[in-house]
Amino acid sequence: MSTEIIYGRHPVYEALSAGKRNFKKILIAKHFKGDIVNHILSIARKKKIIVQFVESRKLVSFSPNNQGVVAYVSQKEYIQFEQMIKLLKEKKDAAVCILDGIEDPQNLGTIIRSAVCFGIDAIIVQHRAAAGISTGTSKASAGAIEHIPIVRIANIVYAIEALKKNGFWIYGADMSGESMPEKEIKGKVAVVIGSEGSGMQRTTKEKCDFLIKIPITQKIGSLNAAMSASVIFYEINRQRNPVPE
Repeated sequence: MSTEIIYGRHPVYEALSAGKRNFKKILIAKHFKGDIVNHILSIARKKKIIVQFVESRKLVSFSPNNQGVVAYVSQKEYIQFEQMIKLLKEKKDAAVCILDGIEDPQNLGTIIRSAVCFGIDAIIVQHRAAAGISTGTSKASAGAIEHIPIVRIANIVYAIEALKKNGFWIYGADMSGESMPEKEIKGKVAVVIGSEGSGMQRTTKEKCDFLIKIPITQKIGSLNAAMSASVIFYEINRQRNPVPE
């Protein structure tokens, strides 16, 4: 089984809490204190995971932003597309996000964190020329990557067609679309977020059932991909869980 290094207090804590990864060992900077560190130590003791206390400078080689905690763990596994379909088959309001060419691990991590916060059920990423599961993605998501299935596919158009056959409506984020607050987003949905620079591919856009946009002032051209995803996820969650008057 391949080993991955994750760093940062929250990524390591979330990986421990989720219980889906095998830990080889955890390195903690000497004299490092705090509630999260205490929780990490407590879980590690219960699971009999090796913990080593080291000099802070040793951890800098992993990342200057290690926050005093580094762990050697098994890699997070992608799930199969068919497995995701099976998991969501009985969920009437299932929501997934399709990322059409997101290349920056930081953006992917931010999108993953927002997806977990707003109840998105799965993330679909491309196999080539796109960001995927990595140490940087885990850190950027602050550990949220441990709590959502991630699917990696070769062909987005194929995935969209398969989702449609399984009852999903496809919503593409595009500035030519309908203003989002005025568009009802219901049932099983898949939201497509395009790449940081050029947005959705033409073939992807043509497969969408609806195009939606976030209304913004004219002082800037658009939000970046990660920010757009966060706002769209929030709106989906808001429509599905309205605040009682």
